[in-house]
Amino acid sequence: MALYTLADVHLSFGTDKPMDVFGGRWVHYEQKLKEYWEYLVRPEDTVVIPGDISWGMNLEEAAPDLAFLHALPGRKILMKGNHDLWWSSLAKLEHLKEEKQLESLTFLQNSALYAEGKVICGSRGWMCEDSMTAADEKVLRREGLRFEMSLNAAEKLADKTEAETGVRPEIICFSHYPVVTPAQRENPILSVLVEHKIKRVYFGHLHNWDGKPLIEEWAGIHFTLVSADAVLFIPVRID
Repeated sequence: MALYTLADVHLSFGTDKPMDVFGGRWVHYEQKLKEYWEYLVRPEDTVVIPGDISWGMNLEEAAPDLAFLHALPGRKILMKGNHDLWWSSLAKLEHLKEEKQLESLTFLQNSALYAEGKVICGSRGWMCEDSMTAADEKVLRREGLRFEMSLNAAEKLADKTEAETGVRPEIICFSHYPVVTPAQRENPILSVLVEHKIKRVYFGHLHNWDGKPLIEEWAGIHFTLVSADAVLFIPVRID
């Protein structure tokens, strides 16, 4: 059993939002995604998708995109991104999952999950820039609290697993937004990650990033960009 991740799949089977306007890499991207996914991922594997899953504005529009993901091999752990406006309450998401028989999908929000020998946690995050509005600062602090909730749940799950097996699983964190940016300013999310001694974070949100500087390590944490176009729509394996 293996663990993979892939962010920003930006599906739009239920709405008219063609992605090829963002460059040739996005031409027929659904087909590329399907082919690479089916080649790599087995039914017993898990894939974490940290945000920007569907362009749907509501659950009805997002349903075809979720059905597309469900039909692919493996268990899928879904997280919210800034464009996931369809993401509703967990109760409504679970109702849709049951109604549409999307049993391979799991929604991660303010919690943690055990998958393939690892504990999975995280939240959407928020951009941390040199110049931020009061509203941005408020959202960033709120996301810091959500990371704290998820990491606390992850620690409890890791404790439980260690007590049962004698082996403590690594806690791996996922964020839709990058946690560390060139602004290098005080960041409540980074503070939480450091406090919990997280070593690996996978994130998305950034597009057309080829050749641009990217902070890959900060405060002992390794950060990996897994936006679909950045990794050529190939799920990234996490060992």
